[in-house]
Order: sequence, then C-alpha cells, then structure tokens
Amino acid sequence: MPLTAHTLYVQTDGAVVRLDHDNVLVTLDKQVQTRVPLHLVHAIVAFGRVSFTSPLLERCARDGRSVVKMDGAGRFVYRLEGPKSGNVLLRTAQFQAFHDPARQLSIARALVAGKLYNQRQVLLRAARDASTPSAANALREVAEEMARDLRRICHMDNLDTLRGLEGVNARRYFAVFQHMLAPQVQQDFAFAHRSRRPPRDPVNGVLSFLYAVLTHDAAAAAESVGLDPQIGFLHTLRPGRPALALDLMEEMRPVLADRVALTLFNRRQLTPDDFETLPGGAVSLTDAARRTILAEYQRRKQTEVEHPTLRTRLALGLVLPLQARLMARAIRGDAVPYMPFLYRG
Repeated sequence: MPLTAHTLYVQTDGAVVRLDHDNVLVTLDKQVQTRVPLHLVHAIVAFGRVSFTSPLLERCARDGRSVVKMDGAGRFVYRLEGPKSGNVLLRTAQFQAFHDPARQLSIARALVAGKLYNQRQVLLRAARDASTPSAANALREVAEEMARDLRRICHMDNLDTLRGLEGVNARRYFAVFQHMLAPQVQQDFAFAHRSRRPPRDPVNGVLSFLYAVLTHDAAAAAESVGLDPQIGFLHTLRPGRPALALDLMEEMRPVLADRVALTLFNRRQLTPDDFETLPGGAVSLTDAARRTILAEYQRRKQTEVEHPTLRTRLALGLVLPLQARLMARAIRGDAVPYMPFLYRG
C-alpha cells in the first residue's frame, strides 16, 4: 500500500461501512457520508455501534488490511486479519529471543531508554513554555531525575528491576503532567495522577483513548513485518494482551499521544461539554470529542521528524512501521541491537 495510506476512523452510531468497487463507503440511513478510495486506506477502526458488510470484510482480509472494532469508550473488541504472510522463521526467532534472558533484557532496555528519553524531551519543551517559574522548575527536576535513570539503564541486569525503574519514572512523569497544561485549562480540567480503568477525569479519558488508538497502530506495524504482536519483551505475556504492540508504542506515547492530548487541551479544542461523567465516576468522551481527537491525531502523524537511525526526515506516522522493521532486524540476529526512536523536538 502507498506510504500516504491512512487509517479510516468511523464512530457514528448506526453507520455501515461497505465496499463499492474499489471504494470504501460509510453510509448512515442509506445515505453516503464518506467515500474513500480503497488504496488510500491501510486500516479501518470503528467505535461504538458501527457495522461492516461481508464484501468489505472479505476484501480487507484478502488485501491484508486490518479492521478493528472498539466500543464507545475506546476499549478493544475485536480485530480482523487475513492470512498470515509473515516469515515463519522470523516468528520462530521472535519466540527464541523471548526465551533468551539476555536478548530479552537487551531489547527491553532499549525500549525503556527510548520511552524515558522521549518523555524527557516533552518535559523539557514544556518547561521552556511554562507559565510560571515553579512549573518550569518542577518539570526540569523530573527531567533531571530521568536523565540520571537513563544512565543507569545500561547497567541493569534484571528485567523486573528495569520494569520497576520504568514504573517509577511513569509516576514521576504524570505527577507533573498538569504543569504542561495552561493555567486556565488546569482550572477547567483537574488532573492529579494517571487513572486508567476507568479514567476518572477528562485528561485521563483523552490519554486512554489515544493510547488505545496507538496500540492498534503498533499492532498493525508489528503484523506488517511478520512479527507476532502478542510476544513482547518488556511487557509480560497475558492472554489477549498484545505485548509487542505495547512494547513498540512505549517510545511513541510521549511524542504522539501525549503531545496530541496537550495540544487539544491547551488550544481549547476540547471543552467540559465534550465529556460525560458516568455512574461510578468514570468519564467518557462524546462523539464530537472523539472526532476532534482523531482529527488532531491524524494531523500529528503527518508532522515531519528526523529519524536518528536513518538520518532522514519522515512523517511521524511512519515511525512505528519503521521501528517494527528495526525490531525484526534485531530479532533475526543481524548483529544489530534494537535502536529506539529518539525524538528531538
């Protein structure tokens, strides 16, 4: 498929996604809402009460185009894939690498280093634009703590200890996340800490939604090069958990999902009316909020960045597929370690 292909997101309740020759049609009450040439779509992601016709599903399966269904809150429901085209030798090598403690640790170190480096870049950028000296100092302090831990990673010889270091820094990062929000935004949207299942405030709701979308992109990237998205190195294996997809998305969370969330709130693209509080305290997004988030996410993926390994500029949305290829190269044992994507923003 062309590099300019996009993910088609559909979230209107009652919509039907169908095939019309070589076009994808989204209809509502038999009226065409959207028509997209099939060759421009590399995946379809639907939220809520959206249905697909059999001809569309069959064509997507034959072409290797994934179809993902999520519920209205952004939780994964199912994923349709066609016949596996990946090299079975690569997947065998992936299983062998997982069962080799030294190789598993080496890859996990790179993943954690990439995540911490990119989180630190987001913090330092926010510190430069902080509204108050105290906010800037808080952000820089956590960035310095991350810098110290980055230097420790290469000396860690235990996977559990490495995971503990990643968890500590995640808590540090989200402890100062509110300082990256504009003062007026902080008044309208209180954020104290990361809450996931369920999200307890609008900021957490947006982050959870973006992470769910990013997980799909990471799983698709892994599948595209023939890797098994269920067999990861940093995340523990659990039934139904795409551990490798979660591994690959770690270094992309700060520069893609987190930056999108901060942009949406700080530019006032989201308002309190875009959220609903459910019985029990969970916060959900309105249809309008999801549309706004997905549009900004797609725009962010078009941003050009410099890839440190290739030393070339490319769209941010192409980084995940490229990192999956670098992961495959490292797993095959090409005498090249996995190199994370290090963002310079």
